[in-house]
Amino acid sequence: MTKPRKRLTYANVMSSIAVFLVLGGASAVAAKKIGSNELKSNSVTTAKIKKNAVTAAKIKKNAVTTAKLKNGAVTGAKINLSTLGTVPSASNANVANSVTGRIPFSVNTGPGTHNIAAVGPFTIQGVCRIDEGGTDEGELQLLTSVDGAVMDDNNGAEFTPFNVSDNPAFLYDNSSGTGEIEIEIAEEPGLIAVAPDGTAIVTQNQSIGFNLTGHAGQCYFGGLVQKIG
Repeated sequence: MTKPRKRLTYANVMSSIAVFLVLGGASAVAAKKIGSNELKSNSVTTAKIKKNAVTAAKIKKNAVTTAKLKNGAVTGAKINLSTLGTVPSASNANVANSVTGRIPFSVNTGPGTHNIAAVGPFTIQGVCRIDEGGTDEGELQLLTSVDGAVMDDNNGAEFTPFNVSDNPAFLYDNSSGTGEIEIEIAEEPGLIAVAPDGTAIVTQNQSIGFNLTGHAGQCYFGGLVQKIG
């Protein structure tokens, strides 16, 4: 009588494979996608991030704050100058306002009265008039914010004292036909003004022009204020 052959089943095969793996020192690991919940806090360090792996698209909006920026990291070349505001009451201005030293000003402005530069209680303003009776006119003036100041301009006029309620002191003026390109510089130093606290200024190289290239219909005011006390 023939002995019955033992039937090979799936369970038998898998059992044999399991025994083989155990005896061989191997282990079977199920592959699993690692999510953020599986990452230990502080486990991903800078050294573990691939170079150029973090792109702009991966940075959350508003995630990089001022506190996160290294001192000196943002240089002039990285600044969009068109996003910066203009000097109040002036357009296309290159003005350096300071309470000490030399203060140059170089400003193109439209019609109206504009504050140009300031030192202590003294403010230089430019008055621009365009096409008034076929003439473009400009005037530089000085104002004070304290009573008891004194000043003397290059035309011999004196304000002693020079008070807040006084009319602005004259510095320099110029005019041309409407639409003409024109620029002139004063031949003499402008004025000296002294405040009660000892703040003193002189003005130099006052210049007024009109309709300079790229600035049609505007006045140009240039010059220098020197703080001497």
